Amino acid sequence: MTVRPLRSSDVASAPLRVVRGRRIGRPQIGVWAVYTVVAIVAFFALIYSRTALDRSAIELQAVNEQIAEAENTFQQLRLEVARLGSPDRIVPAAAELGLVYPDVVVPVAAAGVVAVERNELEQRWAEVKSVLSASP
Repeated sequence: MTVRPLRSSDVASAPLRVVRGRRIGRPQIGVWAVYTVVAIVAFFALIYSRTALDRSAIELQAVNEQIAEAENTFQQLRLEVARLGSPDRIVPAAAELGLVYPDVVVPVAAAGVVAVERNELEQRWAEVKSVLSASP
């Protein structure tokens, strides 16, 4: 067994040859342009979401301020009602108008209306409470 030489003059050259033509390059700018557009859109989406959250927070703060102001007004009005309803204020004003306590108290009753005594009222309330507490 013998080894055949690598290059020999006996081997005929192949009829094929390599033709070097113009190389068509892929458009590399398109990929970067898409990436850039996606990055810019994502950036603006983050900005929009941030401003939307800030706008909501500002509106929430304004509503909380209005609630605090309304609660303050409510407390002031409750104090005013308590001051105006105070017997210390009403008794002197009634005395100036000539109003006095009556010597005799006469109960007034309308026909067909049943007056409820205090004991009956408490008993009725106890019945209502037992009915309400028995319900699921």
